[in-house]
Amino acid sequence: MRIFLVLTVCCLLLFPALARAQAQDEVLSDSLQKEHQKADENEQKVRALTRKAGQISTRLSDIEDDVKLLRQRIRDQEAALAEIRKNERQAEQDHFSLEKEKERITLELSGLMRTLWPVHLQNVRSRFEGVEDWAMFDRRFNWLADIYAATSRKLDEAKANAEKIALNLENQRQLAEEAEKQLGQVNESKDRLLRNQYALRRNLKKINQQKESAEEELTGILATIEDLKYQLQSQKTKRFALYKRSLPWPVRGRVVSGFNLKAKPPARGLAIGAPDGSTVQSIFWGKVVHNDTLRGFGHVVIIYHGYNYYSLYAYLSDTFVRNGQEVEKNEPLGTVGYFPKLDGPGLYFELRFHQKPINPETWLTALR
Repeated sequence: MRIFLVLTVCCLLLFPALARAQAQDEVLSDSLQKEHQKADENEQKVRALTRKAGQISTRLSDIEDDVKLLRQRIRDQEAALAEIRKNERQAEQDHFSLEKEKERITLELSGLMRTLWPVHLQNVRSRFEGVEDWAMFDRRFNWLADIYAATSRKLDEAKANAEKIALNLENQRQLAEEAEKQLGQVNESKDRLLRNQYALRRNLKKINQQKESAEEELTGILATIEDLKYQLQSQKTKRFALYKRSLPWPVRGRVVSGFNLKAKPPARGLAIGAPDGSTVQSIFWGKVVHNDTLRGFGHVVIIYHGYNYYSLYAYLSDTFVRNGQEVEKNEPLGTVGYFPKLDGPGLYFELRFHQKPINPETWLTALR
């Protein structure tokens, strides 16, 4: 009855703590859910930024390919322009030669004209006076015809020379204009592509920075999730009910008297014989709610394990814990003392759920 009253008081004292623990579980679960939601949102953001960065990288790659083709085209155009410049220089040399030829033709034509003109005037005035016979007339006529023919040929040569010079100069002008126009178009396209390339690189850098920031934030959120999961899992894994048939024995020894509620009087716990000075340990995580003598049970330690589970250790010679102390699983609580029923050292051990005794042997592991 005394143990029942003690457990009742302990239950009343610990009910707020139980409520707080359950409330803490709910808070952790809510926080975990929110962090998962944030992680999903950030993961979607990272995926979107990754896709966008991939698209920009693809466009950038295409532009870089275009730039390579354009550079090749520019090299071809510059080679063509160099060839045009070479032809222009050759044309200038040809033009110089044509001008020299023109001077020669002009000089020869002038000589012919100086020779022909006085004869022509004399013939006009004299009507071929002094011509003694037909042979002389024929010779003079043929000579004049040759002079006229030579003069005509020189005039035609001079005309062809002038036409060649004009055609050469026009061809140079057209080639130069075409080359300059083509090169200007290529340079304009190159400038446009380079601007696009710069803009894309800048956007890619910006998106990569956003992506890195989002990934860092996601990493932080995932770390928070793991921490919350650990806390929540710690709370859940320390549920007493999950450890049935796997709890350690409170002391190494032999069971002298087992659990039997139908016995007269009822045996609500185990009587365990153990060597003098044997260490008694906590079978589970919990909080010391009683550490004092109890009439008929000697020095008693009672530990609350949460969710209305208690363990009781009686007939201790001394203890290593204090009231209100949090204890770990397998943490030493004290040493065995004199157990009157055994007439020697031993431990009386009980388990209770909702203040009702339950069979410890169905909870403890087979190894002792």
